[in-house]
Amino acid sequence: MKTITLTLAFALAFTCTNSARAQSGELAASKDATFRRGNDAYFHGRYQEAVEAYEQVVALGVRSEDLFYNLGNAYLKANQLGPAIYNYERALDLDAAQEDAAFNLRAAREAARKKGEDKLVGAEGMPVWMRVVQPYSVGALGWLFLGLYLALFTILVSIHFSAPGFLRVGLWAAFAFVMIGTALSAALLGGRVYLAERVEQAIVLPDSVQVKEGPDPNYQAVFSVHAGLRVRVTEKEQDWVRVRLSNGLEGWIKESDLGRL
Repeated sequence: MKTITLTLAFALAFTCTNSARAQSGELAASKDATFRRGNDAYFHGRYQEAVEAYEQVVALGVRSEDLFYNLGNAYLKANQLGPAIYNYERALDLDAAQEDAAFNLRAAREAARKKGEDKLVGAEGMPVWMRVVQPYSVGALGWLFLGLYLALFTILVSIHFSAPGFLRVGLWAAFAFVMIGTALSAALLGGRVYLAERVEQAIVLPDSVQVKEGPDPNYQAVFSVHAGLRVRVTEKEQDWVRVRLSNGLEGWIKESDLGRL
């Protein structure tokens, strides 16, 4: 009886595993087919169709710098600057070294500034510490810090076993430089982690959005923002969020008008 029960349990587990693998394979094939359909639509000039296909892939849970870059290009060709900027930002967040995405982002931001109706002084800027840490990923800074820390430890061991003389003096000098680098990399890593975990940023999606005094359409508009503007989200109330601009201005807009980073 125990043998039969174990056999049935094994068979059931084997069946479930095969079923899960089959579903996973079908999902992967669906993602690939939809992505290729988006590429085909883009190359044939059907940009809105390409947007819809790429967005379907994103909805399936895919997070890829190439996907976001292609989606940004499709939105840009469809003259939707806010979503284009948002997806270029997402691509660069995954791979800061993507030169094409960075170039297209600058071009899209320039087009959005010319098209935007708001003339808010200082709205485009970012705090210095954010500008310093933004271009780097947490992973890259983590590896940099780890490498410098290990180099620091290696130099200390070498100093311990080296005889007094020119070599030891050189090792102490190297230790001082590497220690400074380690401290700087630790500060950069801490700032980048804080930015990623504690600072909620978003991109304005529509061409122009009125920012309200409160979380309701009946509140008075205090200023407007244009597509592609980076804002900081500080509070949420139902489907409204309070945003803060780099120049200190604050107000409320609908969450659907933002793309969260």
